[in-house]
Order: sequence, then structure tokens, then C-alpha cells
Amino acid sequence: MNDTMATEIAAQAETLPDCLAPLVLRVNRIARPAGWVMAGGCGDSAFAPAAMKGFFDATCLQIEPTTAMQLAGFTTFIAGDGVILSSISGNTRRTVEAAHVAKTSGARVIALTCGEDSALARIADETIILPFTPISRRTPHTLDYLVTIEALAVLGLHWCGESIDPLQEVLAQVPRWLEAAREFAEVAVTVMNPDGKIFLLGAGPDLATAAYGAAKFHEAGGIPALAAETENFIHGMNFMAKPADSLFAVATTHLSVRRGAEVVANYRSFLTSSNLIEPEPFEATGWQSAIASLLSTTLKLQHLCLAYANRFGLDVELPRAGRSFGNQHAEIQARIMAM
Repeated sequence: MNDTMATEIAAQAETLPDCLAPLVLRVNRIARPAGWVMAGGCGDSAFAPAAMKGFFDATCLQIEPTTAMQLAGFTTFIAGDGVILSSISGNTRRTVEAAHVAKTSGARVIALTCGEDSALARIADETIILPFTPISRRTPHTLDYLVTIEALAVLGLHWCGESIDPLQEVLAQVPRWLEAAREFAEVAVTVMNPDGKIFLLGAGPDLATAAYGAAKFHEAGGIPALAAETENFIHGMNFMAKPADSLFAVATTHLSVRRGAEVVANYRSFLTSSNLIEPEPFEATGWQSAIASLLSTTLKLQHLCLAYANRFGLDVELPRAGRSFGNQHAEIQARIMAM
């Protein structure tokens, strides 16, 4: 069961390094916008730039993570602004609308997509075609997400005049991190209770990674997973937690590790499962450390979702894993999400 998702996760070991050179070629022609730069999309495409905030800050790039909905209806653009919009298909309705609104307002639109002839590509001023073929769009998205992360990193390094060699060093660690992620997940799910909720916590950029993780459980079968800031969780959401629930705190910075460890320790005796999700050891500083931590923790969340689905017999290729109302949900989603 779930061989397709397992194949897609494993493919990242080769696909991410293979995408680097073609991405560099496609990005090098794109000049840095003169004004404010925003980046976003829907779902994973909104989580990606938010999760990259630590990387952007370390490169001294001012890129504001946002969403397609925010860009389409709640943003004031100034001529010269830049908007990076991501959509694997290029036909996500709200993302295409955001591109139209931004462009007609005088902003420069840069698209990241696999859809060379998509609606998004047709509107964008410049398009970066992601140099890979998605394996599946029916499983929780894994490879698509990290290629988007990689493309944002290459674009950022280009705009800062930084070498991609340290990024290549990071991508070379992916096979090792995948194995560590698999081992972490297989142990973690042994004590999880399928009748409980899953809380995924994070702070700063880690909150976006936690939200991505929660989205994988949603996609895997409508599993009740909630993402929250590590601090805000204990200011009210904590009262939702019951003994059957599991809690994971994504922690890649000093403060998120310190606070996450405190929350995890205090809930360990109350919840079925309570764990930190930390990056694997890797000697690095600055932006290299930021993206290494992001990739390492993201891989753990991907494997956690897969291991959970396998342990509890959930077929992630079926809407709601084959449980009741799956087809109705899928039909509604299809009507209102894409063009």
C-alpha cells in the first residue's frame, strides 16, 4: 500500500540534485525586481515561501511570504513590485487571479510552475518551468513541494549574487536525511492512536513547516491535524488536547527548540505521543544552515505521514483514504479549486 507516495518521497534523493543545474540556467535571466517582493500561492505554494523565511533573512533578501488570496484581494501593489507565484499545474484559480490582479496593478509577476502552457504562465511576465515531471498528484504532495523550495532558493541566491555550491552540498545530504526521516517516523507512529488528533507546532518559519505537515495528513485521508504556533498553542488551544492525541513540535532555531522542548516534555505524560522534530546534524551557518534544517525536518514530516497511513491501513490515493464522503469532497474541491 502507498507505494506511489513512498516512490515519490524516495525520488527526492535524485531529483533535487538533478534539478539544480537546469534551475540555475532558467533563473539566471531573471533580474531582481526594483520594488518590494512578495511570494506565495495556495496550499503548499503558500507554505513554501513562509518556510523559507529563515533562508531569505540569512541572504538579506526582503521577500514577504503571502497567499494567493491575500494577493488577489487584500494587497496594494506599487509599480516595480515583484510577485513570485507558485503552482505546479499553473491552473490554480486563486493563484491565476492573483497574477492578474498584480500585473494589472503594475507589479512584475514571476511564475514557478510545471505548466508551460498554463494560465499562470500565460499571464506571468517571466516563467520558471520547474525541470521535473510530477510522479503523482493523487498522493500527499512531497517531491513537488521540495522542488518549489529549491527553485525559490536558487532564485534567491541568484538575486544575492551567492554561489550555489553550498546548496549543492546540502542537496547531497538528502539520501542520508531520508533514511533518518524514515527511521524517526517508523518509531514515532508505533505509539500514535488513530482515534486521536495530531497537533503540529512551530515558531517563525517552522510554523509554515508545521502547517505543511498538517496538510499532508489532511491530504492523506482527512486526518484531523492542526498546526499552531508553539507559544500560542499553550494559550488556549491546549485545552483541545485529549490523551489519545499526538503532538509534534518542529524546532530548527534556538528559541523554537527551547520552547518546543518545554512543551513536549510537559505533555509527554498526558498525550499518547509528544516529540520534537529537529534537523539532522549538519555543519553549516547562515542560509546554508537554514535550508538544510528546512529540508531535514520536512522530510521527517513526509515520512511521518506515510508511516501513519501504512500503519493504520489508509490508502492515500483515494479521497479521504476510501472512507465515507471522500468522493463528495473531491468533487466539490475539483469544482472550486482549479480553472
